[in-house]
Amino acid sequence: MNILNFIVIIFVLGIGYAWMVRGMFNSMLHLLCVIGAGAIAFAFWEPLAIMLINASPKRGFFSFLEGIAYGVALIVPFVLALLLFRYLSDKLVPGNIRNMVVIDYAGGGICGLATGVITAGILVIGLGTMRLPTKFLGYQPLWYSADRAIGAGSLVRSDTLWIPVDSLTAQLYEHLSIGVMSTSEPLAKWYPELELVGFSTRISQGDGSGRNAIRPDDFKVKSSYIVGNPAGTDSLTDLLKDSTNSETQKYIDINSEPVTKGYLAGYVIDFEPGAKERGKKGGQLVISNGQIRLLVGDDDGNTRSVFPIATISESASPNEYGRWRFDAKDVFITSVGGKSKVQMAFEFVVPQGYIPVALFVKNNRVNLDTLPKAINYASPSQRDRLVRTGSILKGETVTRKFDTSKTVTYDPKTTPRMVRPSTKVGELMSTQAAKRGFTLNEANHVVDGEGTYDVKTEVGRRNAPTSKKLRIEQYALGRGQALIRVNVGPESPFGFLSEAARDAELDVPLLLIDNKGNEYEAIGYEYKDSKIYTARFTRGATLTGIQDTPDLSRSRDDQKLSLLFVVTDRVQISQFVIGDIAIVRFVPPLETRD
Repeated sequence: MNILNFIVIIFVLGIGYAWMVRGMFNSMLHLLCVIGAGAIAFAFWEPLAIMLINASPKRGFFSFLEGIAYGVALIVPFVLALLLFRYLSDKLVPGNIRNMVVIDYAGGGICGLATGVITAGILVIGLGTMRLPTKFLGYQPLWYSADRAIGAGSLVRSDTLWIPVDSLTAQLYEHLSIGVMSTSEPLAKWYPELELVGFSTRISQGDGSGRNAIRPDDFKVKSSYIVGNPAGTDSLTDLLKDSTNSETQKYIDINSEPVTKGYLAGYVIDFEPGAKERGKKGGQLVISNGQIRLLVGDDDGNTRSVFPIATISESASPNEYGRWRFDAKDVFITSVGGKSKVQMAFEFVVPQGYIPVALFVKNNRVNLDTLPKAINYASPSQRDRLVRTGSILKGETVTRKFDTSKTVTYDPKTTPRMVRPSTKVGELMSTQAAKRGFTLNEANHVVDGEGTYDVKTEVGRRNAPTSKKLRIEQYALGRGQALIRVNVGPESPFGFLSEAARDAELDVPLLLIDNKGNEYEAIGYEYKDSKIYTARFTRGATLTGIQDTPDLSRSRDDQKLSLLFVVTDRVQISQFVIGDIAIVRFVPPLETRD
């Protein structure tokens, strides 16, 4: 049931009546203030939202700000601007003009209803961008097509309000941005489906519980490619085939219209660790086809949004890749393994007569005119040959060179306590104590968090309950992941106080490197001395460097410190690196099996 319909009707009629009784002139003046406030809000919307996302902490209470940033960045400036305009208008025009009662009521009612529509429209658009369930108040303006004959899984317009305040408000400000309020970068160009784009980012796993926003520096559009003739003269029936599916994929655009000719445009994106999910679902990157969209434009300057038809990413088998179609409801592409950086490519149908203009990644806009020239594949089969090995993602790879002048060689089998795979928590403690800093899953495994505990009273076997149901013992991992512990305490030959690490900077990544050159950043640590035990396990937020760990001193003999790394299972770890300095080389390489 669409509860939002009733809320909007009551809201619009209530505002309409409130201004009807105040007369036409007063109502018209307020309408002008509302229009102006909306223009101010949309003008600052995008940059203010990005500012709020960048300011949002990665953990803690205020981390929720990230998920509501775009809504707050629209609604709050609108309210503040409206209050300011009302104050100025009341000072400049303190009196009212009285007309015939019929004229006052009719004119006031019309202006009041327009005010209600715009105000409600901005509120609905703002709420639509927030991290809320996809079925919140029963309104889903964008959803999956269920008709396999024309294109199941394609995102299409699916619902409208009885009073379509969101689409009416969007159309108003889109027209104003190319009309009397025109700018060189109009709203109509960058957000042609303004009322839908916020909701599209809410389409995520768990009925919208996934992250709907990331920071601009959490990803980089690396390269692009084209499948088919760039002129768009190829039949899409031929282009929507691939070597792993016997059935040709069907596709319809956002208006449920079939697209017969065009070409496929693919964009390779490198995701940083900060783009991964946090909390109980942390540690993996999860993307839906609503969270990535391509803006395409024609020769007349008209633009439209298209959503991806497929993704290319690593499969569950290490170093093997696949192409996954968005051809059904609730298809979410999830990264596998424990690589810090994740590479994915997203493919879009570009209709004939259009060219790509910008790519939006969870509402972060990337202008495409700065990308290198796209590689052109004449056919899907030519593309598919490069998919399985991942060559289509990797492009030209540059092997990183590390400073090995002070590198230590170490055999992991000699003294395994220095570096080993293990999912066990360093110190036992009760679930009650653990919950003070950590988030636990149903099995009482630590999934996220950071906490400090008293060694004498809170941790250790003597302080932990005997029942396993009442204590924590393990860290939670995702599919295809392993946890590696690296001792970097004072006693370690490759610890932070060792000769090898002496020249390392404090704000550079702490990395494990496997024998394929893949990098894994530290996601936490365990520290213990005679008084406290501190642990951090944040799969969705890596350490920025040594500066994120407790300080060590050569004058103390009670300190222990281990770094925690989530890596891909069944790989071989060959090096521990701090920034560009290779601290230790493992010979033979460390096996990631516990």
